[in-house]
Amino acid sequence: MRSTNALQTATRGVRLGAMTGSMLLAMSLAMPAHAATDIGKKACAKEARVLCPAEMKTMSRKKVEACMIAKVEKTSPTCKAAMYRIKAEREQGSRN
Repeated sequence: MRSTNALQTATRGVRLGAMTGSMLLAMSLAMPAHAATDIGKKACAKEARVLCPAEMKTMSRKKVEACMIAKVEKTSPTCKAAMYRIKAEREQGSRN
């Protein structure tokens, strides 16, 4: 009986940790890359949970952004603009 309770408690802890990690990743997507507020990334955070759930679970911003860029045509206009800007910034950074 105790092992079942311990397993349930551990499972709840893992779920809570995963939910917290997903929320932190979504918040990091919503945070601006620079000092300016970026509404586009806030819009993308919600869409990323739907379009790129596996990448969201990895908690890797680069993987989520790459997935969202790959699926950019399925995103809202606000998110699409943010993803194109991120793609341009990545391409600019790789040239330097």
